[in-house]
Amino acid sequence: MAAIRDTLIDYLRDAYAMEQQAISMIDRQLERLESYPDFTARLRQHRDETEHQVERLETALHRLGTDSSALKTMGAKLSANMQAMMNIFASDEVIKDLLASYTLEQWEIVNYKVLIQTAQAAGEVEIQRLAEESLREEEAMASWIDSQIPIITRSFLSRFEAGGQQAAR
Repeated sequence: MAAIRDTLIDYLRDAYAMEQQAISMIDRQLERLESYPDFTARLRQHRDETEHQVERLETALHRLGTDSSALKTMGAKLSANMQAMMNIFASDEVIKDLLASYTLEQWEIVNYKVLIQTAQAAGEVEIQRLAEESLREEEAMASWIDSQIPIITRSFLSRFEAGGQQAAR
């Protein structure tokens, strides 16, 4: 059981770093997507949800008598900022951000599913419940992004075809 508990701690730390990465990525996107108000509004809402997810992960880590890994968190934030910087130079920045957001949501979904199973195996019902709550939010965001792919893509293509300088963002 100690090995499962240690694995749970590792997965919680990974999830914490992942959510810090998500916050960094969302912050960079919000700085630049002024031409897509529905996307930015949903990103703002999800950023708030992500803050709550971070709090849940902190609660779970404290429950196990530990805290997050500064090294993992720093690496994740650096990765998010690098991704955002690369997208800034793309002529289709909003599409790259859409791809990055959807990919991140799928990654988060799998991470929370693994956390749920590991918490269950460790007998940590409260941590399992916290992970399930975050999983529902991630699934909702992924579903919303999926529904917006045609809308955002058509909007970008229309703006781009018209020669709009702000089409990308």
